[in-house]
Amino acid sequence: MLTPWILLAAPVVAAVLFWGMWAAVAVAAAIAAVQFLSFRRTERFTARVWRTVGRGRRSREARAADGLYLVSVVAGLAVLALAVVGRLG
Repeated sequence: MLTPWILLAAPVVAAVLFWGMWAAVAVAAAIAAVQFLSFRRTERFTARVWRTVGRGRRSREARAADGLYLVSVVAGLAVLALAVVGRLG
């Protein structure tokens, strides 16, 4: 259960690294908010991945929430990578 919280930290850390570039901070904060809200609608991270792949019968709304979570995780990691590269460069 710790993994989703570590993944949620990525856009938060990116917002801190982007501090002063307010548009980038707003994007990172928005990604963190979407990630947190979509995470709350699901149970466990590993079960979420398999459900998104399409195993079993689930509602369209549940699949959409899981897909949104996965997209927000990828976006959060990408924003963190951009923030780190921006700080190093």
